Amino acid sequence: MAQVMRKALVGGRLIDGNGGLPLNDAVVLVEGDRILAVGKDVAVPTGVEAIDCRGKTVMPGLIDAHVHIGTSGGGGADPREHQSRTLEGNLRSFLIFGVTSIMDMAAQPQLAKLKSDLAEGTLLGPRLFGVKYGVTAPGSHPIGLLKELGAYEKTRGFYTEAESAEMAREHVRRVAADKADGVKIYHSRSEFPGTMCLDCNREKMHPEVLRAVIDESHRQGLRVFAHIAWPSEAREVVEAGGDVLSHPITHAESGAREVFELMAEKGVRMHSTMTRIEAYFGLRVEPFLREDLKGKVPDAVLEGMSLQRSVIRRRHQGPGITGDARRILEITQANIRRAVKAGVTVTLGTDSGGAGGLHGAGVPRELELLTESGLTPMQALVAATRDAADVIGQGRVLGTVEAGKLADLLVVDGDPLRDIAHIRRLEKVLRGGVVHVPSELSAN
Repeated sequence: MAQVMRKALVGGRLIDGNGGLPLNDAVVLVEGDRILAVGKDVAVPTGVEAIDCRGKTVMPGLIDAHVHIGTSGGGGADPREHQSRTLEGNLRSFLIFGVTSIMDMAAQPQLAKLKSDLAEGTLLGPRLFGVKYGVTAPGSHPIGLLKELGAYEKTRGFYTEAESAEMAREHVRRVAADKADGVKIYHSRSEFPGTMCLDCNREKMHPEVLRAVIDESHRQGLRVFAHIAWPSEAREVVEAGGDVLSHPITHAESGAREVFELMAEKGVRMHSTMTRIEAYFGLRVEPFLREDLKGKVPDAVLEGMSLQRSVIRRRHQGPGITGDARRILEITQANIRRAVKAGVTVTLGTDSGGAGGLHGAGVPRELELLTESGLTPMQALVAATRDAADVIGQGRVLGTVEAGKLADLLVVDGDPLRDIAHIRRLEKVLRGGVVHVPSELSAN
């Protein structure tokens, strides 16, 4: 019988993900892929591998609750972006940036195989969960975005453009039969942040269709994640029984406070997804400092971003687009402050995979944007650990450092409670008890 390996993380400052005070000089004892014991006075048995964490922070692995691993995060113009090698590199990018679990939020034809390969270790990367399919109104978002990114033909069979309640129910039954981890719906007249049409007038779901897809999802034991942009759309989803807004309210402040109060009352949660606005529309230069990301993000993604025909370049050249996007980010941050104040649980998600939305690399920036939006560093870390695990349905085994949970852990050379940017100073990433050194990993 194979011996189960034990290791101990010794002497670090423990942030356990629950939001309480950190524990200094902590010991985290790991056996196999599970946490065996946690505390200040935990005895380290003879022969156990001891990892010296003095002067460092030990915390749960980060969770990105909203990604699109089927698209590369590049400009959509380089054929290499659509190759399996780039997808595999993007999966490693998550580990490089301390992300040990992700939730794919629609149209991933390879979801089951990727899950299996990652679980078995055939592929190196985070734990993967996902909805696999999406349902929207006829001709509505994200159909235009998929065409823009050149991904429509590959994914069209995984989207239902529901014209009736029965069509919506049949979609949900298909999702349930395929054992997906939730149902993704699109209920918005906007295409933001997809195409350059930031203020479109697309069709939303008919009320009867919206109610049917949510009702059938709950009958099947599935959580509903809803793409929205306006306060009215969010209210319609919440009143129909939706579980999670997969984006904040981005397009208006008026009416948002009342929606958040209703969400808090009903326990509806919300993803943050602010990085996508910065990255998709070039509001900061960091995503485009390609040398800093060399090896941490696949070359095909970085090089494809700057091609003349890339989606990113086209967006930057659109008149008024950058100014509109900057205003949308301001509205979004104000609404996240309102949501937190109202008692809504906001969880970290980046919406990575769209043009400029880099997998893995966007997570540290999302944490910074959460603190800029009014969350404390501790609240931001809880949003990326415990609350993110809960929102993807994995709170029983992930998200906090507790005995019995999976040993997904980070060792950080710094204190992210003093400066959230210290989360970039990763020394070690444990995924199921296996130690990875980010500086030794490559996305190529």
